[in-house]
Amino acid sequence: MVPSAWQQDAAGPAGRPHVVVVGAGIAGLTSAFLLQRRGCRVTVLERSGPEYVGGRMASVRRGGFHIDTGASLLSRRYRAMLRLAGLAGIGDRILPSSDVVGLMRERRVHHLRVGSLPRMAAGLLRFAPFPTDLPKLMTDHLRIRRTLDWYDMSAAARHDGETVAGYAARRGLRPATVDHLLDPLCMLASLQDVERTSSIAPFMLLNSLLGGGGLFTFEEGVGQLPRALAARLSVTHHARVRQVEENAAGVSVTWRTEDGTAQDGTAERTERADACVMAVPAPQALDLYGQMEQPFADFFRQVEYTSSVHVAFGLDRPTAERAVMVNVPRAEHAALVGVILPHNTAPGRVPPGQGLVMAHFRGSWSDRHRELPEERLVEHARAALRAVGLTPETEDHTVMTHVLRPGQAVVFRRPGDYRELARLSKAWPEHARVRLAGGDFFTQSSTHHSICSGVTAAGRLADRLGLTRGRDRSRHHTLAPVG
Repeated sequence: MVPSAWQQDAAGPAGRPHVVVVGAGIAGLTSAFLLQRRGCRVTVLERSGPEYVGGRMASVRRGGFHIDTGASLLSRRYRAMLRLAGLAGIGDRILPSSDVVGLMRERRVHHLRVGSLPRMAAGLLRFAPFPTDLPKLMTDHLRIRRTLDWYDMSAAARHDGETVAGYAARRGLRPATVDHLLDPLCMLASLQDVERTSSIAPFMLLNSLLGGGGLFTFEEGVGQLPRALAARLSVTHHARVRQVEENAAGVSVTWRTEDGTAQDGTAERTERADACVMAVPAPQALDLYGQMEQPFADFFRQVEYTSSVHVAFGLDRPTAERAVMVNVPRAEHAALVGVILPHNTAPGRVPPGQGLVMAHFRGSWSDRHRELPEERLVEHARAALRAVGLTPETEDHTVMTHVLRPGQAVVFRRPGDYRELARLSKAWPEHARVRLAGGDFFTQSSTHHSICSGVTAAGRLADRLGLTRGRDRSRHHTLAPVG
């Protein structure tokens, strides 16, 4: 079944419903774009400037390089993202990416290809400190994978209840397997330590990679997709929303521009609409939407974010390292997660003859150090790369540096969180004119989960606004054909 949210022009030109979307991250833009395709008049309000459209899926341009602010490696399993790119008119800007990734052990980088399950399995057998632990991991992955749905994490709740470290102890996995396999998977999924993260996290990451057919990228970084969506929408930047209120007639959204003047010259204005999508961080949603029912407010108040520090080095040449990513386990370095190497993904991703190195730090380290001056963070990155022997080109061939340090980089899920998400996702009032979208709420904190959350929010509001014709409305969230 093709989901209702992906349909186009179900509503006629007359009496078009008006929807306000708060937040121009990838989830908000996805909802806005799909609702506009359904015939709605959509207004997007975003507190930041145009450069950061896409939120955690933005790319900024510095010194001729497109630098991804968050997510960087995209899997061919992200079929909703690929379809969205086609609908946004940039399907021809998708570049097939190399699928060679590097895993470090004892200061040596072991390469494997993630696009092919047999090749990946062979590479893991060569790399794993204790190959006899792999059958346990693969058996558990196959069992849990059936419950990992991009659009609905409810089924995964049955496997949630212990940390990754607790899971490893219960299954008798050796400490080196935790340090060199499970810890890197946790870092890629949530930047958080195995002692704190739900055991679902590493299997979620494996689900993104295994059997997906490889990776892809965009010519101008991952932010090319949200920019293409925003170009087709009415987006007001530097708009600070103060309140979202639902009433019998619809929704009222009160906002003002950052400099204190709204578009009509008044200090503040109220946008009246038929519905609203809130695609903002959970704490902000609580501040804006005072009518949120108590069970949801209580849970979202406890949502915990991981900070991030990543340092970009633009080089006058490519690196000798050929992987698109090299992961650094904590047994190799206490602070560095690893590096992303966009110049190795596809020709044209960086200026010809140049290189780009993105050094990423662990969430626990970032929490303590993200306020340091930029030059200190650059030096920390150089020292970390030097310590593990990675990308020596950053020492003498750097032509640009740029530091990114989002304080709310990613939500990490603790043991028990998925059980609560499963309960709450079914309890949001079906008749509500306000919907939440994004990985911060009822799903996983990743770009693709955020897109799928935006699809779900758009589909449910389409039902609420009477735009779903001749369909079983109870199944509007069944999006398997595009997931």
